[in-house]
Amino acid sequence: MYKTINKVTMSNEKTNEGLFSAAKKFSDAFFDGLSKNASDRMLAKAKKAGVPKELTNVMAKIQKDKEELDAILDRIAKK
Repeated sequence: MYKTINKVTMSNEKTNEGLFSAAKKFSDAFFDGLSKNASDRMLAKAKKAGVPKELTNVMAKIQKDKEELDAILDRIAKK
């Protein structure tokens, strides 16, 4: 009887951890998407407002460098 209770508890803990992990991944992806969209919109607004091309080029490069850094960190974390 006690073994069954322990197994159910362990199973519930694993299920809860799995649900939490999935929710966290979804949340992270959602907010990363919002951040990406916001930076894309700001860059487009800066270009439309007539901000010097030199500045918008630097902004675009920073955005690209951040994406590259995030990709590297993701690969390292998965190892």
